[in-house]
Amino acid sequence: MKSSQAGCLANPKKAARHRNWFASAVVLLGMVAAALPARAEFLMRQVNLAYLTQRADVIVQGRVASVRHEGMPGYPHIPTVLVTLEVERTLRGPEGRQYTFRQWIPSRRELGGKRGYQVGQRLVLFLLSPSQYGLSGPIGREQGRFHIVRDTRGAEQIANEFGNAGLFTNVPATAEKAGASLNEKQMQTASTPSGAVPLSDFVDLVEHLKQLPRIE
Repeated sequence: MKSSQAGCLANPKKAARHRNWFASAVVLLGMVAAALPARAEFLMRQVNLAYLTQRADVIVQGRVASVRHEGMPGYPHIPTVLVTLEVERTLRGPEGRQYTFRQWIPSRRELGGKRGYQVGQRLVLFLLSPSQYGLSGPIGREQGRFHIVRDTRGAEQIANEFGNAGLFTNVPATAEKAGASLNEKQMQTASTPSGAVPLSDFVDLVEHLKQLPRIE
């Protein structure tokens, strides 16, 4: 241990790297600790649309305008992605033409492909408010990130990255219990076991579910 410390003292650049790595590790541990236990459930269990709506601080629809992969400000060893949306519709949260959030990337596989953000994607995101470290992200990970696409007839459809599997489970019962019963059209949407649903019907259901008590 003493020889290692002596080596660092003899090499200022190496010592600085060690300090930066240690500081980043401490912040990363703090980020994880701050997320538990309240947010750990998002990684371990399925959540439905009622929960997403009740829990989200920001619900926004938009087109991805820019994606930048970079280290967290002040802690360059912690990888993040900075995403800016051109806002098409805000269902909850700050109004504005753009919305930007920074998301921690826990693994390389989330840098691209299906799990990544790509310029031009049209999304509906259910997000938490930024943490004390300025980080946010979809609730339930892929469950809270929805892609908008057009079907063969040109109609706008929406599905999350689980293909909406289980998304509407118990939604009518949750709404009924809170005194916000669904109408016939909303019940039809909420009876979908999986697969994309029309964007307009999805938005109508979310607007209705916004009546439910918030979950902290």
